[in-house]
Amino acid sequence: MVVDVRRNRIGEVMATTGGRLALRPPAGGREWEAFPCDVRPAIASDELRAKVTEVNDRSRRERGMA
Repeated sequence: MVVDVRRNRIGEVMATTGGRLALRPPAGGREWEAFPCDVRPAIASDELRAKVTEVNDRSRRERGMA
């Protein structure tokens, strides 16, 4: 897991192509690209933040708020 510091998003590295990384959100979803210089390794608090965001988003969708 890495943090895309330009977008403030955590992602899993799926591939490296043409000097760019293909990243995917931990819970799945659309991939995006980032340059290696714009990412750093994720630490435990980054991963926890991503999980909390995922749970909150899912809760909002289930309640029809999204």
